[in-house]
Amino acid sequence: MDTPIEISKDSGVVFNYTSFLSASCQYRLTFIDALKALIPSLTVSWTSALPEGLSESEKLQAQALKVLSTSTSDTNNLIRLIRLARQERIQELLITLPYALDSDQLDYIEERAECKIILASESGELLRAMLVEQ
Repeated sequence: MDTPIEISKDSGVVFNYTSFLSASCQYRLTFIDALKALIPSLTVSWTSALPEGLSESEKLQAQALKVLSTSTSDTNNLIRLIRLARQERIQELLITLPYALDSDQLDYIEERAECKIILASESGELLRAMLVEQ
């Protein structure tokens, strides 16, 4: 994990985790969604086709609503999010958080999601995840 850096407006895909938390409270969970939350490996084979014309950020948000869960820790949700981004061939992901994560959490995410995380704001509420090629 590195220290804060400047963010350019056009760098990577932006994911607002705070908005996700709000939207997920309004999302109706299906049986398949519950299974995917319990067994994340099923996500790849069961992801439905998304409508045409969506931006990368919108596609990621739609998939996140189906895969991430408010009953799972934020750390595990962020690992899943970064893995989703990798599946979509996104190389860089900006994540806005409602609060800063501690360094142990960030190190754990880096290790499990195989990415490099850089603090993109002094407050720690904006992260830049650089996805490492597998």
